[in-house]
Amino acid sequence: MKVKFSIIVPTLNSGKYLERLLSSLVNQSFSEFEILVMDGVSTDNTLEIINSFHDKRIEIYSSPDKGVYEAMNKGLSIAKGYWVFFIGADDWLFDKHTLEKVYKRLAKTSFHVAYGDVLIQGDSDWAKDQEVYAGKFDAFRLTKKNICHQGIFYRRSFLNKNQLFFDLKYPINSDWDFNLRCRTKTDFHYLNLIIANFSSGGISTNSKRKDQFYSEIPSKYPEFLPSKARIISSKFIHYIKKKFH
Repeated sequence: MKVKFSIIVPTLNSGKYLERLLSSLVNQSFSEFEILVMDGVSTDNTLEIINSFHDKRIEIYSSPDKGVYEAMNKGLSIAKGYWVFFIGADDWLFDKHTLEKVYKRLAKTSFHVAYGDVLIQGDSDWAKDQEVYAGKFDAFRLTKKNICHQGIFYRRSFLNKNQLFFDLKYPINSDWDFNLRCRTKTDFHYLNLIIANFSSGGISTNSKRKDQFYSEIPSKYPEFLPSKARIISSKFIHYIKKKFH
């Protein structure tokens, strides 16, 4: 079987939710995928639940890691699929035909990154319960809010060619930085499909929890800002450097 999708699932003591996610994956109408569970040495029943599925498409890699983004990097380094998809243990695919619908569209596109929407489950600081998040993004909009990685697909050959991995210095927003770095290399294609159910409650759903990346966006990605905003950002960065250095 040729692997069309590598589905990477970071886990750590995820037994409470994992059966729902894995059921949504193994029961897909499209079957040409691998599930790479990157476990951070769980001490609950996470591994028991995974093994109870008896599905050869599921591979478990359990070793200590520095958090979800290192687990995702590990998964990316061993993935074999044409397309890579990351999903959290407490999230799940929208319906049993999701991957089939996505693959039919990806097979016709030359884009290297394609994305759809997610259905929010539970209120967060940036989206409400049952809201469909978040429509089409241009580069400027991507500097203001991120595309949920539960709704985005990356061509693996593109990531490998450009040596794109998650930057571990951003413990909360590394996926946002990752998407912007991808965007500097290629345009994105909007699929106009709901891909997954996104469970609110993680650290990224609280607007008060931001790492240093949030303040670095104007200096790291000025090419995505309108000309006026670029000037303002440049002056602000110059002021900060002069004041504190």
